[in-house]
Amino acid sequence: MMSMSTMAELAWRFAAAHVLLLPAAVGGVAYLLLRALRASQLRQEGNSPPPGGIGGWCRGAVGAETLSFLADNSSGRGFYHFVHARALRHGACFRTVLFGRTHVFLLSSRARAAAASLLAADPPHLAKRYVRTVADLLGEHSLLCTSHGAHRRMRRAVAGLFAAAPTAAFAAAFDRLITARLLADGCTGRAVVLDAALDVTFRAICEMLIGPQEDAHKLGQLQSDVMDVTQAMLALPIRLPGTRFYRGLQARKRIMDALRQEICMRRENGLKLDRRDDFLQTLLLKSHMDSPEEALTDEQILDNILTLIIAGQVTTATAITWMVKYLGDNTDLQEKLRSIQLDLASKHHDAPLTLQHLNTMDYAYKTVKESLRMATIVSWFPRVALKDCQVAGFHIKKDWIINVDARSIHYDPAVYDNPTLFDPSRFNDDMKPYSFLVFGAGSRTCLGMNLAKIMMLIFLHRLITNFRWEMADHDTSLEKWAMFPRLKNGCPIRLTPIRKDKMH
Repeated sequence: MMSMSTMAELAWRFAAAHVLLLPAAVGGVAYLLLRALRASQLRQEGNSPPPGGIGGWCRGAVGAETLSFLADNSSGRGFYHFVHARALRHGACFRTVLFGRTHVFLLSSRARAAAASLLAADPPHLAKRYVRTVADLLGEHSLLCTSHGAHRRMRRAVAGLFAAAPTAAFAAAFDRLITARLLADGCTGRAVVLDAALDVTFRAICEMLIGPQEDAHKLGQLQSDVMDVTQAMLALPIRLPGTRFYRGLQARKRIMDALRQEICMRRENGLKLDRRDDFLQTLLLKSHMDSPEEALTDEQILDNILTLIIAGQVTTATAITWMVKYLGDNTDLQEKLRSIQLDLASKHHDAPLTLQHLNTMDYAYKTVKESLRMATIVSWFPRVALKDCQVAGFHIKKDWIINVDARSIHYDPAVYDNPTLFDPSRFNDDMKPYSFLVFGAGSRTCLGMNLAKIMMLIFLHRLITNFRWEMADHDTSLEKWAMFPRLKNGCPIRLTPIRKDKMH
């Protein structure tokens, strides 16, 4: 047994150790308190960077954050899972490092508060900037990648594409194409919505931009190459054969070669003698007639033809797919909308749809808007800081990329009641400022937003007035590597014709 003297010695040592440790503990607590107070002071002064921490920066510097981002994008969860997980950890403003660049994400109320200064205004210390892979694939002259001055010039050059006459012609062409496609799918009683939407939107956009293409093989190759470019936009930028990014670069090269051949042929035939009225012809004539300062180079034309194809096809087809799924999951709303649209169809006597017809589709347009809100095809809008600045009470360093997170706004219960519920009637009320950012805001608002609305309305009207549908597969997993979140199964549906004599 332990002697009394031994026990006394151990007790003395225990007490002495605690006496010695007490100053260290007090000092540690004091240090943490001072650090917290200093961090609070820095936040109040606007000198503190967004949370993410040194550890987060180191992880990003060695590529761990990029790998996590890519891992989520290559899974069925989608890349937005990456953002959501870090928001839970750090709050509504955090920073990370992706593809070697520091990114700051603003979510929910912080995103809405900052949207006016970041998106609606056009401050000289901020510029639009996507990840480098997007610029490499779309081209440095793309509307999505140019600086303020170049963007304004390119925007003026392409604005004619969205005038009244081209828009009306586009609506007629899209109506013709989707009617033919649905007629074919109706014969089989089944359709994969994403496939149908990608095919029809691509054909309509190409017809508008580069004219009708009679060579089916050539058109198919172009469509395949456009998809390879899209799927490479968020891939690791490894330029080695066999990688996704390399395939995207090779696809871009083939697209550029095909468009250069088209331009060369038109010039050889004589631009002024060519009676085509597609957008490529308009740009070539404009460049031929404008002053050297205003004329567009072939590289500028090519980069923006590719950009417009991708922006017009892939995003809209993805939105259409989600819209059909939401209505497939909400049969009561589907029936309500069908009744309204059938009544409208009877009034225009099954004639081809016009812009005037579309303007009467009030509830259908609310359905389109609700689909765009819930799908949030473009999840965030990036701006790069051209100098040190303050955003949302945090210090932002030069070259950091600030992302206004639209998805978090669209699912914020403080903005939308029960935001996970599909409810078109929520758009009966006036919207709060910067609460609906599906097309961006300010000078960088999507130029093609009216075309997207036209395609979604026409697709919806033709589908819902001719068929009832139900989901053939309820899997909600997302497609791997997609730049825009879309269903892996493509949204297969079973079609039941409403009438068999003719299309509405």
